[in-house]
Amino acid sequence: MNYMATLIPAQAQGCHADMMGMARCCLITLFFSLLCGCGGNPARMEHPEDPQGRYREQIAVAKRLLEQKEDWADRVEWEVLPAGDGWEVIAWRVEHPERKGSDRYLPWGYSEIDLDRRLVTIHYHRRG
Repeated sequence: MNYMATLIPAQAQGCHADMMGMARCCLITLFFSLLCGCGGNPARMEHPEDPQGRYREQIAVAKRLLEQKEDWADRVEWEVLPAGDGWEVIAWRVEHPERKGSDRYLPWGYSEIDLDRRLVTIHYHRRG
């Protein structure tokens, strides 16, 4: 039996209005979710570390590993983050050398290398 057919006209209009309101609410929620999720990515590196700078030892170790694992080790920029009892070294693959800041990299074009305090690699993860 058709549910809408058994309703009197005033009830059918109320049901239709409720469904439209619910659909509108879902669309607004979806829109704001996409708006928040698709903004600029502040987590991507803006300024690379100097390979001869303060983290030169960490970068040298990470570079040796990256050369064994990837074919893009010659076009990489480095980000080094102190992490617990060691460092997280992120090798960003430079895809657009003519651009500035984080626009030089693709969001998935990097590898993570975790080093302990003795500069021993404890984890490697390719992200692109």
